[in-house]
Amino acid sequence: MLASIKGLVGYLTSSRALLADACHSGADILCALLAAWGTRFGEKPIDKTHPYGYGKAEFIVGIIVGIVLIFVAVKILYSSLSVLFLQIRINPPNILAFWVALLSVYSNFVVSHYSMCAAKELNSPALKSMSIDNRSDAYSSIPVVICILGSQLGFPQLDPLAAALVGLVVFKMGATLVVENYHGLLDVSLPPEKIERIKEIIVSLPEVKKIGYLKTRQTGQKIWIDVEVCVKGEKTVSEASAVSREIRSTLMRKMEHIRNVQVSLKPI
Repeated sequence: MLASIKGLVGYLTSSRALLADACHSGADILCALLAAWGTRFGEKPIDKTHPYGYGKAEFIVGIIVGIVLIFVAVKILYSSLSVLFLQIRINPPNILAFWVALLSVYSNFVVSHYSMCAAKELNSPALKSMSIDNRSDAYSSIPVVICILGSQLGFPQLDPLAAALVGLVVFKMGATLVVENYHGLLDVSLPPEKIERIKEIIVSLPEVKKIGYLKTRQTGQKIWIDVEVCVKGEKTVSEASAVSREIRSTLMRKMEHIRNVQVSLKPI
């Protein structure tokens, strides 16, 4: 609805800035559909051909979202800068465009807030990408509001200039999404604060003397942990299994979104 309203009002009021904002919102629709598919596909259970699950589908979706945004940004930049540099006569848009742009700012901040809440709850890279995209749409609408108002006050060049600013914001957010999700495909480690939390939980167990190594990665919404812990004295197979089970169950109980914990024991 927001994309349709901005597109219609942008066309009727001859506001290039609002039309650019409508293109951004239209790209959001495509990105939302891709994110919904990626989240659903990434939740498919582990099978014989995919023993680590389908979680990386969400990173692929994030990259596609980023590429779509970059493409939209290039189109917006080309259109708006052509008007500015070719010095085409510019008529200021109707004041209605100002109120619609203001509605866009509010609406996208609300959508972004709820999307980020869902992304944190589900630990979903795809939903996080969508929330960032919605927030960028809100921020890109702010200069649109200011420049449309400025064009009403005798500065019509501000309208295509706002469209160019929208293009730059969209390009930056698209590039950021591509880079972040590319790292996810390369099995990047968890953030330092989460790694420290994992270490604290493991070393708090009485059987654990120290950690030999700790490797982590995130596959979609789920976390995979590979850890070597040092224990005192030799252990029987059953004793070693009990220690491994305790480490695994404690981590899964105290941290969310853990898919599997692989534990190796080393006597000291």
